[in-house]
Amino acid sequence: MMKPSDQWQLLELAERYVEGRLSEAETQALDERLRTDAAALAFFAKALHQHAELCFDQGLGHELTTAPATPVNRPWRYIATAAAAACITLLGGWFLMDHAKPTVATLTQAKQCQWAGSSLPTVQGARLSPGTLELIEGLATLRFDSGAEIIMEAPATVEVLDAMNCRLKRGTVVADVPPSAHGFSIDTTQAKVVDWGTRFGLSTGDNGNYMVQVLEGRVDVNQKATAEVKQLHKGQTDDHGWFKSRLNPETTADAEPNRWQPNMIMDGGGGWQIISTAFGHGKDSYIQSSSKPARDFGSDPFFRVKYSSIQPDLNRKGYLAFDLSKFAGRKFEDAELVLTIEPSDLGFASMVPDSTFAVYGLTDESEDSWEENGLTWQHAPAHDPNQPEKHLPVAAKVKLLGRFDIPQGANRGTRTLRGEALRDFLNTDTNGIATFILCRETDETGRGGLVHAFATKESSGKTPPLLRVKAK
Repeated sequence: MMKPSDQWQLLELAERYVEGRLSEAETQALDERLRTDAAALAFFAKALHQHAELCFDQGLGHELTTAPATPVNRPWRYIATAAAAACITLLGGWFLMDHAKPTVATLTQAKQCQWAGSSLPTVQGARLSPGTLELIEGLATLRFDSGAEIIMEAPATVEVLDAMNCRLKRGTVVADVPPSAHGFSIDTTQAKVVDWGTRFGLSTGDNGNYMVQVLEGRVDVNQKATAEVKQLHKGQTDDHGWFKSRLNPETTADAEPNRWQPNMIMDGGGGWQIISTAFGHGKDSYIQSSSKPARDFGSDPFFRVKYSSIQPDLNRKGYLAFDLSKFAGRKFEDAELVLTIEPSDLGFASMVPDSTFAVYGLTDESEDSWEENGLTWQHAPAHDPNQPEKHLPVAAKVKLLGRFDIPQGANRGTRTLRGEALRDFLNTDTNGIATFILCRETDETGRGGLVHAFATKESSGKTPPLLRVKAK
């Protein structure tokens, strides 16, 4: 890999070459370097080609080829640039056309993005040629030269093919296709979605399962296995195993063993001790509003949280409890709650803005005996299934302990809550169990918005909810 200093030197030489300011000795030295250094040759070719793309005037190129003897009233740097662009295929010793693929799209926005394994530039505003983008965090917007626009929602991998086609290898995208791009398509392993001027969401996994949701207009879903073409309109969904696999996650046989031992309180150093929901009588789960028969979420590797005024039957609240029996008779000097964010794979992140979450402590200790394998929307602590604010607990039975935020598109990392309210709540405990309720206060902006998720003690690879305490 070239050093930054070498790259800057080559950029300066490219600029001086285009402007005709290289001496004969510098030209000979540069020629020799590019003949013997493949990395320098490739970088110099890219730099010169980019310069030519930015400055080349097609009318000037015509003047140069049709009337070479006629003086042209333009600055020399434009003439040199045009000449460089026109002669790029002739200077074989200095250029390789393989390094100048045509661009077909632009990375117009990158919010909270982290990338890995991409073959294309990932800087906001970059022009994109055919290649792959792998997004592991955040939201990224690609605008194709046809006018079609897609929002990548991490984790997602997209292969840019041309101005009218791309391939979603894994993850979720939301596409917005204007009339100018009718026929824009997104390919997956098992299907090809062709858009006819609309807005739709598409998700797919490594196993090929996929789901298409039409938000506006119409799409055609070409199923590769059967050659069937299915037409979908606004509000319709075509689900081939995606939603079910996300709603009912299964633990694989070769999953790593849970690192957290159920009968252990860990030493955090500096007087801190760490309890997870896997210790003693700890527990974690969530509830979901629904008119369907109640479902048990206690064995899921994450608990989900959502607030939706658009779809009230999809609100969710998280419940977690810590066993404090080992601290009986002691006072807490400080405390901190730690939650690990987990990709939920449900809903569209682009339809939920930066979100605020509220953490409540259950003050009605008669309800601390809830069971994670029996927690439902009809029967849950500090919960009234008929109250208007379905995403919040019953105010008379809880105490607000604090809030934290998660930026739009963030699907990794941890969030902590610390302060006097948390410490004082723990110090009022009399039965050795502290129950917390997690709610999202931020509404979605469109139907099908993201469901946030956090790891539970059933997660094999993520840290479960933790309570760090200092006790005397």
